[in-house]
Amino acid sequence: MVQHFNFFYDESEHSRKINHSTIVSENYYDNFITTIVGWQTADEKIVLKKYLDFEEKYSDRKSDGELKSTTLKKRQFKNGFASLNRDNIEFILDLFSIFDDNVLLYFSITSKIEYIINQLFLNYKNNIWEDMDMMRYSIVKAIVMYQPEEIISGMYENTGELVQLLKTFFNKRINVNKTNPKLKEHETLAFTQILILLDDINVKFDINWNYDIAFHGFKKYLIEKDISKYSLFLDREGDDGNTLKAAKQVGLTFVTEVDSKEITGIRMADMLVGIISKLLKSLHEELRYDSIEDGLNKKILGEGWFNLNEQQLFLYKQLTHIICEVNNAWYKSFCGIYSDDFIILVSLLNYISSFDTVNEIKAVDKKMHGEHFNAYVCKELESYFGRMESKLPIDPIPGGKKDYFYNQRGAKVFFNSSKQPLLKINEGCNIFNVLSVGFSNDGNAMITISENKNFLCYRLPKELFEWAMTCVAFANRGDNVFPSKVQFTKNGDRYYADVL
Repeated sequence: MVQHFNFFYDESEHSRKINHSTIVSENYYDNFITTIVGWQTADEKIVLKKYLDFEEKYSDRKSDGELKSTTLKKRQFKNGFASLNRDNIEFILDLFSIFDDNVLLYFSITSKIEYIINQLFLNYKNNIWEDMDMMRYSIVKAIVMYQPEEIISGMYENTGELVQLLKTFFNKRINVNKTNPKLKEHETLAFTQILILLDDINVKFDINWNYDIAFHGFKKYLIEKDISKYSLFLDREGDDGNTLKAAKQVGLTFVTEVDSKEITGIRMADMLVGIISKLLKSLHEELRYDSIEDGLNKKILGEGWFNLNEQQLFLYKQLTHIICEVNNAWYKSFCGIYSDDFIILVSLLNYISSFDTVNEIKAVDKKMHGEHFNAYVCKELESYFGRMESKLPIDPIPGGKKDYFYNQRGAKVFFNSSKQPLLKINEGCNIFNVLSVGFSNDGNAMITISENKNFLCYRLPKELFEWAMTCVAFANRGDNVFPSKVQFTKNGDRYYADVL
């Protein structure tokens, strides 16, 4: 029997309009954050009872009859959980205890600046010579971290000169970096490459916030979890219904707007997304540059972030469990290209949770925690860059009890590649309509072809392994040659392949 699921959506740091006054406002934060919580309908009474008991316990915190995440203030997270008082620690611990294995979770984090820069580079794609993802990442990071007023103003007040403003900024940044070339070597190289790209750019674009980005990852999450029967409830805000329209635009069909006062699941999502956004903002404010000149210095977390008691340490372990362990899935989190803040948050959770007790934390020189954490984050960012350089798409495979799935082309692929039929290549020349080339989980070369209007997946002979590797390498660099006709030639025990 197919199970039905209920999901509840809320968001934080949304900007109904992106303009100059939005970005320079004191409480502006670059990331748009969403959280969706859900569960099987059969488990709903159990989950809701826990949350309603939690709300009853803290009824004195309600505002206008509703317990909202605004009961926790951003200033209380100045040093993360280390700056929380006893009452707020107990409050959050009780909240976190509700998120057990019955609860499904999804997060998305999207940079608003990245959304704008994507409009500027709308017609520019990855290719074998230019990694546009890395270019976009470097530009967005520079703007987010340095906050150059002339660039931010140019995005809204003088878009026709934005490219020239970017050139001026990156040239200035390269000159400043010369005073500390060792620390800024990689940044200077990236900015030099950006300057070359900016010589040929289209500056005509409109800034219109699109809420679709909040749901692209969730659609993939549903596929990965093999969830076909569901209801998604959105917190109703205003009369425009833009969030509802966006959810339907990406193909989510069972979507309804509701009042958070009446729907407990919405309030539960609001509480979690509120805590996550406050942690993200505090981390960002601690690590951002105060000026271009400040960018010459290494930014590390202050000692206060690691001055924890046992309850605060347990809070970090609980949030690590919620974000990194409970009902894990590849698409449990979904970010844009610039996702540094989320990577730093997850790194902080993992770093602090690696200590079993507060005494272990105190055993490390308190001045060194920031350095150790910085090294840990750099390693995680390096790993992320490696994944970013891979241009091969990652598509969710629905769960289930079958021993096979259907790939993007609709061909049957067995999880155990030994069950996959071997491509029959007769002596002499053989021409196939090849749709894609790839590898199984256990490293066997695979090929999907079109044959008599059917899409079929085969194992390739081991002699064609290197050819398959070359095809994947080119695709990984943005130059995918398929679909194409391919001539396979068998000459005795030798095999050859030529893309026609």
